[in-house]
Amino acid sequence: MAPLAVALNTLGIGTAVAAPQFNLDFLRGAQNEDDVAMLSSPGSVLPGTYPFSVYLNGDEIAREDIRFERLASGEVQPCLTRTRLRAWSIRLPNGQRDPQVQARCESLPALLAGSQVSYNGNQQRLDLQVPQVHLHTLPRGYIRHALRDQGINALLVEYTLNGSHDRQEHADNSNYLYASINSGLNLGMWRLRHTANLNRTSNDPATGNRTHWRSRSFRVETDLGSQRSRLVLGDSYTAYGVFDSVRFRGAKLANDDDMLAFSQRSYAPVVRGMAPTGGRVEVRQDGHLVHSINVAPGPFEIKDVVPNRMSGELEVSVIGADGAVQRHRQAFSAVETMLRPGLTHYELSAGILRNGEERYRPGFVQATLAHGLPSSATPYGGLLVAQNYQSIAMGVAHDLGRFGSASIDISHARTQLASGGSRTGQSYRFLYSKSLNARGTEFRLVGHRYSTSGYYGFSDAANEHEQWRNDHYERWEEDFETSDSAASADPAWRPPARQAITSARYQNKRSHLEVAVDQRILDDYSLNFSYSSQNYWAAQARERNLHLGFNGRIGAVNYSLFFRDTRSRRGRSDRNLGVSLTVPLGRRAAARANAVSAYSHSRNSGANYQAGINGTAMRSEKLGYGLNLGHSDRGSSAAVNANYTGSKGSLSFGATRARDYQQVNWGASGAWVVHGNGLTLAQSLHSSNVLVHATDGAGIGLENQSGVRLDRRGYGVISGVAAYRNNRVALRSDDLGADIDASRINGTVVPTRGALVRMDFDTRRGSNLMVHSLLGNGKRVPMGAEVFDHDGHKRGVAGPDGTLFVSGVRPDDSLSVRWGQETYQACELHLASLQLSASTIKSQGYRHVDLQCTQSGAQPRDRP
Repeated sequence: MAPLAVALNTLGIGTAVAAPQFNLDFLRGAQNEDDVAMLSSPGSVLPGTYPFSVYLNGDEIAREDIRFERLASGEVQPCLTRTRLRAWSIRLPNGQRDPQVQARCESLPALLAGSQVSYNGNQQRLDLQVPQVHLHTLPRGYIRHALRDQGINALLVEYTLNGSHDRQEHADNSNYLYASINSGLNLGMWRLRHTANLNRTSNDPATGNRTHWRSRSFRVETDLGSQRSRLVLGDSYTAYGVFDSVRFRGAKLANDDDMLAFSQRSYAPVVRGMAPTGGRVEVRQDGHLVHSINVAPGPFEIKDVVPNRMSGELEVSVIGADGAVQRHRQAFSAVETMLRPGLTHYELSAGILRNGEERYRPGFVQATLAHGLPSSATPYGGLLVAQNYQSIAMGVAHDLGRFGSASIDISHARTQLASGGSRTGQSYRFLYSKSLNARGTEFRLVGHRYSTSGYYGFSDAANEHEQWRNDHYERWEEDFETSDSAASADPAWRPPARQAITSARYQNKRSHLEVAVDQRILDDYSLNFSYSSQNYWAAQARERNLHLGFNGRIGAVNYSLFFRDTRSRRGRSDRNLGVSLTVPLGRRAAARANAVSAYSHSRNSGANYQAGINGTAMRSEKLGYGLNLGHSDRGSSAAVNANYTGSKGSLSFGATRARDYQQVNWGASGAWVVHGNGLTLAQSLHSSNVLVHATDGAGIGLENQSGVRLDRRGYGVISGVAAYRNNRVALRSDDLGADIDASRINGTVVPTRGALVRMDFDTRRGSNLMVHSLLGNGKRVPMGAEVFDHDGHKRGVAGPDGTLFVSGVRPDDSLSVRWGQETYQACELHLASLQLSASTIKSQGYRHVDLQCTQSGAQPRDRP
């Protein structure tokens, strides 16, 4: 790219702020001065229709085919109709409604004072600058539906493999294998997804020799963008909020909040005030500017403030046109059920419940609705009708200003029990959230919830039928508290042992309480506290979980302390106390390492010491490693692990050795992406992904994802981009050598949920030439003439004295030079005599050559 930049600077168009003007008197003898004048401007285009990205006040709003026409003055300008301008949310003065008038090309500066239009043909970008007063108000971060990309058709297969080999002192050697396959098919706007896994054990003490394949879920889904909704057919979950979330198979239609502008996705208050002289309103939180907008004189409302966190105080400054400043504070807090004023959230679900062991699968229909009111209140409610169960719920959430925010709701349910008879009851839920800004405290209380003895949630009602067997209830609980010393060698993915529990009465939930407090102490310290408890009817045991933690930093050293007190439903309890210390050992551009030490003590398992080193290495930190030494009441142990993340997936390896056991484990993960141009291997995928293709781009890295480089065909995958948001996709500029020419190295995509969006970059390996050329009649190519390859891609431009600055030239290229629309306003460059080899391209990079440019059309007579 460097020679092309030199060429542009030579022409005076590389870094100039104002558009350069050329004296056409120097081009006497040119056959078409209008074309040469047009081509001498940077980024100019010939009349025609081209795909352009349209930007309004710096924000991309559309990608459309734009027609360019030559004006009487000789300029080439885009054709902007009133219909198109209104579609771009530009407010135009009232005029004739004649369809012919609406479809006529207009001058935007003539229609709206203060407006500007500019374009760059090289970047295929059209910029409109329009005063705010002439725009329809849209929420900040709003992405127009036309920009959303449904992506390409593709087959997606994501895999995860984990395995281990265990040697235990008093047992046979055992092996374990786990495989998870997430497959998908994208067809237009439809997404098909299937999840399955495989468990295989040999000589396992708990399960023996077993191979189990399970299809976990299948669904088909699509978005309904105009309704800000999503339709899911198959396996899904109901939303948490009004009712508890449950897994089911059926159909769900619900709002997708990710389709909202980012400024509308979470609750924030409407900021109101008065601007006596007009001016600017600035909104700050914790001293940081979060919103700024110009307002007219009089009262104002700001509905798209995006706070840094969901509670606290907003400082509103009204800076008048006369310089006077008025300030006031507006406190707010939000609980999870709150919506911004004017927003509505709904969900309709119908299907068959798929919880538990699925002996009992009742059909059900559920509907919920919530709406944000201007008074900072959000009423919500829902109805659930199922086999042997009916429930109705209603409640309201409210922003209480400096007193925080709260919500309260009541649910009424009637349940037909498997043991006989029916029960009717109520459940009351209370949520509260408050921020004490001055003290750096975030306080949250969830009184979730108190239920009468006759109340059953939908999951409880289904579990009651599931557990009823032969005149008693029988449930299976996973035993995470096994004291067997061999359990410490089990891999984390191995399921824990299970134990059957019987009772004469079903233990439905009675009350649940959660409290969480986060306290910042200066800049380097924080204290966090959480407590939760759950008790049941017909049972004296209460589940409890208390956690107290402190985190701090002294220089570059980080430390943390914690205390945890737990009690299980079966009455087992434990207390843990621990401290950890992390000391950096150095950090370079391609590597960093930390020394980590920790001590913990459990009332049940005693003391445990750990010390080790972990870190990363290689560019983009693709290689991770760790070494750990431990000692506990059971003895000493040593462990090593390593993981590598590359373009085609991830690999991991680990080994542990202790007094009475040894274990070796391994893992692999990645994805196969099958598209119209073949197969591309990738790292693990997420909901929305980008397929990047760069011609001749093999080996070029991608800025957006660590460890990813384009394969030998120039393809790579970026996983985990945000749906319905602008996502920047860029090639790593450090990987673009002198032998690579790229018209652009970054772009923006707006994928829908589950889409695989394709982004193409026109990169080309070749020589960069400065061609000193003459026409057959001895004249020079006019300055501003453009050079194209046989595919129509622009490869260069003519500078003074007919010098052609050309980049990305290959040995087999055929180049044409054009400076007008007539046949004689073009010539051909023949490169065969240059003998450009691959080694020449890489070693020389920039060459001066002399070539004749051959014209084929009849030449007009010379001017006198």
